[in-house]
Amino acid sequence: MRIPPFAVVLLPALAFTLVQPGRAQETALLEAPAPSLASSSSALPSAPGFMPGVYPVERAPQTVEIKPNLNLLDWTLVGAASALRVLDYTSTEKALADPTHFHEAMLPTKLVENKPAFAAFEAATVGANYVAYKMLVRHHMRSLAQVAQYVYVSGMTFQVAHNYETLASVPAAQP
Repeated sequence: MRIPPFAVVLLPALAFTLVQPGRAQETALLEAPAPSLASSSSALPSAPGFMPGVYPVERAPQTVEIKPNLNLLDWTLVGAASALRVLDYTSTEKALADPTHFHEAMLPTKLVENKPAFAAFEAATVGANYVAYKMLVRHHMRSLAQVAQYVYVSGMTFQVAHNYETLASVPAAQP
């Protein structure tokens, strides 16, 4: 049986197209310069690592990072902080209604006397608290966010409870 001369060229080329190179071969193929066909006198190039044929390019799997969202405990803590800010606003307004017994010790008087500005300040505090909490959760620091929120809520609870206790201890004005 006589083998035709074109089969001598085609069969090795066909065999090379069916072989999948390993990782070391892929990097060697990518780093090695491609031999020019003009400099080669034989039908098959003799450069080491050269494999004629077309190999499919496999892309690395694209990872989609799923950013964590707030869970029920997170929303509870943020909601508790928001409710405490509302209670702080109302207790401060009640205290300002009786200037003979109360005065604001922490915030500037001009801010507290201007109701819209004071409400905007309290709303901005709630917004900043939410944004900071969500940023920590998105950067995979949920436990730090929760501990910080526990400290914030407990401090605000103490302050608001003290405000309402002080408001209740003042005798009612006699008409």
